[in-house]
Amino acid sequence: MNQEAVTFMNWLGLLLLLPATLILAWKVVTEKLRNKRISPDVLPGALLLLSAIIGITELNISDSGSRLDWALLVVQLIVLVLLYRRLWPLLKQRLRD
Repeated sequence: MNQEAVTFMNWLGLLLLLPATLILAWKVVTEKLRNKRISPDVLPGALLLLSAIIGITELNISDSGSRLDWALLVVQLIVLVLLYRRLWPLLKQRLRD
């Protein structure tokens, strides 16, 4: 991929991920300050956000062929498995209803 496309994807990712990160952090902080339990919807949202951030990072280092690229792929696979394990019971319950 050429450098202009990578730069565009970085800016687009920044514009989309930065507000999502701030909203998620705000939600966690306000619930902790109110001494409430953190909502179960926050963890899947955080995992999706982490997966998107890892994807943007992989986009930036994909041409280098370094070990970091493989490590990020493994981490992203682990994040996706955790997300699947978290969302599958909810989806299964909705399908039963």
